[in-house]
Amino acid sequence: MMVEAAAGMGIAYVAEAVALEAGKLALVLEEWCPPGPGLCLYYPGRRHVPAGLRAFIEVLRQKLPN
Repeated sequence: MMVEAAAGMGIAYVAEAVALEAGKLALVLEEWCPPGPGLCLYYPGRRHVPAGLRAFIEVLRQKLPN
């Protein structure tokens, strides 16, 4: 929603991958935006991960850079 709201109207602070994938925003003030640590996903253990959560994790791994 931030990308749609900011496109052509102003400046938004959104994840770089989201902004560039949408193709509607350009990077500005890069020196003022240090790189973030990335995305962290916390879930209770690795043994009995529900299929839906496992699929979500795989989608995130494919979409986001390492």
